[in-house]
Amino acid sequence: MSRIILLLLVWLLIAPASLAAQGFDFSDYKTLLERYLKENQLINGIPVNVLDYNSIKQLEHRPGTPYVRLLADLARFDPTTLSERNERIAFWINVYNIAAIKTLIDHYPVDSIRSRKIHWLGQPWKRKVIKVGERIYSLHELEFEVLIEGLRDLRAHLGINCASVSCADLRPEPYRGAILDRQLREQGERLAAQPEKGLRINRVNRRVSISQIFKFDQEHFDAWAGGPVRFLLSYLTSAQDRELLESGDFTLEYLDYDWKANDLKWID
Repeated sequence: MSRIILLLLVWLLIAPASLAAQGFDFSDYKTLLERYLKENQLINGIPVNVLDYNSIKQLEHRPGTPYVRLLADLARFDPTTLSERNERIAFWINVYNIAAIKTLIDHYPVDSIRSRKIHWLGQPWKRKVIKVGERIYSLHELEFEVLIEGLRDLRAHLGINCASVSCADLRPEPYRGAILDRQLREQGERLAAQPEKGLRINRVNRRVSISQIFKFDQEHFDAWAGGPVRFLLSYLTSAQDRELLESGDFTLEYLDYDWKANDLKWID
């Protein structure tokens, strides 16, 4: 009996550290993506992964659903237990994407995250939206305070999705620290291969058009990456395109940005 008690005491001492080392369990988020995300659709002729927001809305006040459990678990989780850098980046990218989804769900039906139903000036970014541990975060805080200034990784812009058509696409799986580099590389290559919203190159006229994602945070891309074009170079698969961008002999423009929600109901 004394041996059993001793083993139990040892387990109680080890278990908290072991659970913390495992990080946050995003299995409920994974379930939501598997059930309600539809890949490779078109809205206004722009490629996008779309969410069935209407179906997720039905889960909002039903205890025990993946959506309700996910938000409750985040509210109880202590993010300071995450020690590995890629694990922290993956965690906060997931939190941002969940927060953007929640922003629409809180006010659904809406046509856009910039709907006046969400914020009367169409600027929802500083609205407190999601609780993680002891703090309630806004999208602006998650993007800039936590991910960009805090973790200093511009690749976060390839992972976060502001629930809009022209954002980098919502990935059909949660981000994970162990495979984060591969996931973000795939995101960068995907965006660079989307001329409708990511990168469009006209070799004849030597015009390069890029997403306004890079304009929204031009300060950091200029300071840390030598500009958005240099940042995008590593995600190009065409040698000809890379040669043009490396030459610097082109006119840089920004693509129009479609703020329409990445909602299943809008697919072409």
